Amino acid sequence: MSSNYPTTMSCTDAFDQLTGCFSLGGQFRNYYRHGHMNECLKEFEKFKFCVIHSKDPVKVQEWHKEQWQKNQERKGTSDDIWKERV
Repeated sequence: MSSNYPTTMSCTDAFDQLTGCFSLGGQFRNYYRHGHMNECLKEFEKFKFCVIHSKDPVKVQEWHKEQWQKNQERKGTSDDIWKERV
């Protein structure tokens, strides 16, 4: 596996992201941006993966690589919308 991807994962950070997603502020931000509440599935899956596999550096690297690839497929930001509107 390439060393371009991290071999460690913090379950504390993953838990913080999960609770932040479920928080009132996290839900308000998601509703404002996307028009619906967030089910926080992505954050839950990350936390679950971390609890089960955080001690295995190879699996952690594979997870980071997979996340990077998913982000590349969904590449785009709200800036794209604003460029279209101007």
